[in-house]
This record gives sequence, structure tokens and C-alpha cells, in this order.
Amino acid sequence: MLMNTKGNISNWSFSLFLMAFSLVFSLSFFGCKDTGLTDSVSMLEECKIKLDEAEWDEAITACEAAGGDEGYHLAAQAYMGKSGLTLLDLIETLANTSSSSNSASAIFSYVPDTTSDKQNYNTALSYLMGSNITNKTDIVYLEALLVSSMLVLKELKTLFKLDIVDGTTDICDIDATSDPDKCGFTFDATTDALSFSGFGSSFYSSLCGDSSSDYDGTDHTVDTTTLTYDVTIDACAIKPSSVLQYNGDAYTGFTSNSNAFQDASGNSIFETLDFYTKFNSDLNFTKDISGDDFDLCYSTQIPDTSGDDSKINDCEILGTLFDPSSDGIF
Repeated sequence: MLMNTKGNISNWSFSLFLMAFSLVFSLSFFGCKDTGLTDSVSMLEECKIKLDEAEWDEAITACEAAGGDEGYHLAAQAYMGKSGLTLLDLIETLANTSSSSNSASAIFSYVPDTTSDKQNYNTALSYLMGSNITNKTDIVYLEALLVSSMLVLKELKTLFKLDIVDGTTDICDIDATSDPDKCGFTFDATTDALSFSGFGSSFYSSLCGDSSSDYDGTDHTVDTTTLTYDVTIDACAIKPSSVLQYNGDAYTGFTSNSNAFQDASGNSIFETLDFYTKFNSDLNFTKDISGDDFDLCYSTQIPDTSGDDSKINDCEILGTLFDPSSDGIF
């Protein structure tokens, strides 16, 4: 069974609340009406009014027409709001939760479930981290980090049947011999065989904007055990405008601008949301078969992505999630 991560979500939620709460008073999350605006920026005024009224479609039209750093930033917020995510609402939700279980459920309630919500998040992320906004502020980076993290969690939720059970992160059992329908991929490990179908192209296309596949059907001998090795490894090269690249850029941009919001060890409280680095773990997934630790990416026919931060594959992601020294997803 993949590890349950207890306690990490609530700690992150509380830290997020404290950090974001302090930012509320110094940064503008949503536009306030400005009576001093001129006719030349009337669309920006309309954008702000519609945002205040939560008229998302009208706000998107006006904000995109206004353009500029502020217009596109507000347009991104409108796309987020259209799919139910506003930073102020998230802060309020976390502030009102009474337990770690409620906090975890609150966070997961913002993970997009529909195709349209996912597309809205992607559009918001492209505005926040793309070329439309030339002067990216801390709040832009923070919003981009949150939105990109929600998109990553969306793919993990689909593939690993990610869910919250009794306040902990629960992930599918990848040993398909016990429940072959529990995961979004096939994994079989017996005393004399290893079969793995890969995560599939959709997972990597959504996160990297790229996908590839390598196959190895060669039998291998580990000590005295000969294993039938039927493995497909899916991988990707992280593209410049992808969810994972934006996630890494947003984390770097936010944490490099300030040494605030750090834990007692001097690490950013948002380190757990740096999925770009997390997935570039260089760890291989191992499975104990007949007393032997068998590497999933055993064959030289499967390209080694370790040491290359632009490439990730199934072995690294499974290795990260199963690494006993890590905190898992959170």
C-alpha cells in the first residue's frame, strides 16, 4: 500500500493561512473600484466591478479587453473564480476548519473535477506565468503555485485514485494482484514476473506538454530468481510552458523574492508544493520480489533520466511516492 501521509496537510494548511492572511492586507487579490479612472481605462473599471460581483464571464471579457499586467492578472483571477478557486475563499475555508481532516478535505475540494474547470485553471496559469504579465509580483507567483499544484493533484487524483480518508492522503494499492481496478494503471508483481503498463500519455501530456514511451520485454535474473520482465515506461521532457515548468518557476519566483514564510529550519513552507523538483527525484522504484529488491527501470533499454531536470519518467514518480525517507505527496 502506498504510504498514507499524516499531519503534513494540516501543517501546510495552517502555514498557508498565516502567510496568505498577512498578504491580504498588503496585496490586492481582487480589484477595488477606483473612482479616479479615466475613460481610457474604462474596461479595467468594468473588469474590477464584475470581479467584485463574481460575474466571472463578464469579468473575463472586460479584463482581457483591458489588457496590461493588471488586466491579465485580474483575468486570471476571474478564470480561477469561475472554477471555484479564489485565494480569499481558500483562506477563509482553512481558517474555519476545526481539524486536519477538514483542512485536507478543504484543499482537495479545489482540485478541478471537470474538463472545463481544468481548462480554466490552465488558462489562469498561462496568464499568470506567461508573457502577458511582465512584472510578476509575489501574489502572482503564489497564485500560480497554487493553481499549478491543483492541476498536478488533478492528475495524481485520476491516476492514483488520490483521496482523503480519515484526514490522511490515501493512494491506490499498486499491487494489482489484490485489486486490479483500484489504480489508473496496471502493476503486477509475483514471485517470478513483473508487469507494468506505464502511466500513459495523458498524465505526462497534461503536466509536461510532452510524452514518450519505452518498452522492455527482456527477462532478467536477480540473484537466483529469473523474472519475466514485461514493462512499459512512460516519460516526458518538461516543456517551457507546461504545468510543471510553471510550477517550478512560480515556486522559485515566490521564494527568491523573500526569505519570509520559512519554517524553523529555514525552508519555505511551500516546499511541498514544488512538484517540479519533487518529481525530479532521480529515485528508482523498487519492488521486493522473492526477497530481492527489483528496480522497475532495470534495463539499459530504458533511458536513464537521473541528472536531467528536464525529463521525468514513471520510475522517478513511483520512487518519490514510495521513498520511505520522504513525506510522500505532501
